[in-house]
Amino acid sequence: MALLEYATLTVPDVVKKSVVSFYNRDPLLKALQSRMQVKRSGGTQVRVVRVKSGHSDVTEINETNLSVPLAKRETLSAMTGDWAKYIKPVILPHIDRDRMSSKEEVKRFVQDESNAAMQALRNDVSRQIYLGNMTTLAGLGTLNGGRTTGTASGFTNGALAWRTPANQAVDALAYLNETRVNDTTNFVDNWFNQFAIGEPGSNFLDAAQKLKITADSYAEDEEGIALAVCGIASHVDIGDETRGAIGGGGGTAGLTYSVSDITSGKALPTVHMANGVQYHANRWMSGAAATRTLRSTSGTAIDHGVYMLNPNTIEYWVNANNDFRVTKFSDHLETSNVDADVGYIILEVQLAVTNLMANGCINNTEVTA
Repeated sequence: MALLEYATLTVPDVVKKSVVSFYNRDPLLKALQSRMQVKRSGGTQVRVVRVKSGHSDVTEINETNLSVPLAKRETLSAMTGDWAKYIKPVILPHIDRDRMSSKEEVKRFVQDESNAAMQALRNDVSRQIYLGNMTTLAGLGTLNGGRTTGTASGFTNGALAWRTPANQAVDALAYLNETRVNDTTNFVDNWFNQFAIGEPGSNFLDAAQKLKITADSYAEDEEGIALAVCGIASHVDIGDETRGAIGGGGGTAGLTYSVSDITSGKALPTVHMANGVQYHANRWMSGAAATRTLRSTSGTAIDHGVYMLNPNTIEYWVNANNDFRVTKFSDHLETSNVDADVGYIILEVQLAVTNLMANGCINNTEVTA
């Protein structure tokens, strides 16, 4: 079988296996998939419906008042955003192909090259979700609210700002084309994320618990914040703090592995769990280089940043027509003077936080975009 035919037949299977690994190894995507929050659909835009406060006034009925006013407020806000579409070439150079002497070499060559392409694409998507600094994937929504460089409508700014709700309203950085609002009087139409000052290893669990309690009061689900993602150093410090809490030296009785946690697989050796929240380490939030660490658009490092996430209020949209779709391979020497057989992996996605108030982030200081 010619290389072209073999690649066209087998690369889709390689990509499929890599996609399964992608969802299983990324803590956020795994949490979203298990909660049916990975949405495979189509359409010209991603559409998220937000339920605002109010709807109508409640009326007390008594002997002197039998009238019920029917004034209705704007209740639903249909927030829209553009898809982010990416194409990753899988390049099989003829110079390598022509030097192979067996079918096994060809098979290994195709698998290695397609795996390498998928690994690179997976890494880029992950970096954009957590850091928001991928210029080639700037259309994909990021959790990092310190970034203002998004190119897709609705996702120009990141989701979780490293600022207090009051300052978020002052900064007026919209998310999903909705202006951030912090109404502390009537609590109507609020649109902000939670933020707390805290540093892993230094009474962090107290700050995290207070943020979780506040965020969960805005959530419709019973689970609330269940997942946290941070850099490796912060993860180690949080682990030390949870162990201190269990030993009686810490201020928060934090580490809470229940029997159900253990039997369900939530209790993992590389995962800390405190107050019902799983803490996962993320290598992209850990690097020293500017391209591999959590930073704002202005370049300010967010050294102790921790995302506190409610997976029931986050949606990962995938266009069903371009869900890591693999095209047919063709000989590009015949069409574009490139001495290689080439196929393409096509992905069209978007990440949206549908209830900002039910999510938050923690850092040792506020950071402006």
